Amino acid sequence: MPANLTPEFLEAQEEYRKAETIPEKLAALERMLATIPKHKGTEKMQADIKRRIAKLKEEAERQRRSKTSRYDPFAVERHGAGQVVVVGPPNAGKSALVAALTGAPLEVADYPFTTQEPEPAMMPYEDIQVQLVDTPPVVDEIEGPLAALIRSADGLLIVLDLSTDEVLDQAETVFGGLERRRIRPVPVDGDARDEAGVAFRRAILVGNKADAPDAEVRWSLLLDSYGHRATPLAVSSRTRAGVEELRRLIFRLLHVIRVYAKPPGQKPDLDKPFILPEGSTVLDLAEEVHRDWVRRLKMARVWGSAEFGGQAVARNYPLKDKDIVELHV
Repeated sequence: MPANLTPEFLEAQEEYRKAETIPEKLAALERMLATIPKHKGTEKMQADIKRRIAKLKEEAERQRRSKTSRYDPFAVERHGAGQVVVVGPPNAGKSALVAALTGAPLEVADYPFTTQEPEPAMMPYEDIQVQLVDTPPVVDEIEGPLAALIRSADGLLIVLDLSTDEVLDQAETVFGGLERRRIRPVPVDGDARDEAGVAFRRAILVGNKADAPDAEVRWSLLLDSYGHRATPLAVSSRTRAGVEELRRLIFRLLHVIRVYAKPPGQKPDLDKPFILPEGSTVLDLAEEVHRDWVRRLKMARVWGSAEFGGQAVARNYPLKDKDIVELHV
């Protein structure tokens, strides 16, 4: 039996897809449940909506209880296309760099320990947002809570100070601290995985304050010793030199693609793409839109990576960044 979904339901479904917080998702799901046609053809969809509502309410309750029982500043809720943790020694300019990338009004000062606990901020990149998490400075060791945050993230920025002759000592403190916590940085195009208790995380080695006197000499020394352990880039948060290149590099670090859904006979929605891991297929997109669509998918058309616009492709067709996909169920 056809579902015959109403425009009100489809509008609520779109609100749910764009929602980011639990209250926003709950409101959209409850509206979907209220507007869905009630007949045998939608029984499974109704059950799925109710299941998702119950799951979100449980999650909201868990968050409420954890906040009232014990506040953990290092438990940073993920948002956007990915989460990247920013680490470095005192006065390396981490907060200034995050502010330059995100536009967030973080506290920036010329004295150490301005950042007392993790501070998330959203970095815009074209049509998506990436979460950067500024962290307290690394002095002697990577503390346990910070190590846990790095392990749960998609990657990290290691920010060092090119204005000081102690930059190599700074690098040894950070890289050595990560190693002792069994966290191993790898370049942006490396393999991020957990293996034998070691967390391999894609990392960018950022030489900040590249406009300082003798910064090029220090950067050369840093590259000789550590340039192979993370993807290196020299920047200046003060002059903004290299900041846009760093923004693009952070997106590459995530190894994700943006895919735009196009309803049959309509224009594609280019405002908010689906974010999928590299290597995802048409079937992965269908599951992201709605898990029932994996079973119901009849065909798909692709604009972008296909040989010609609107080409009919197989269910296992590998999608590329910025593809437009029309799903037929």
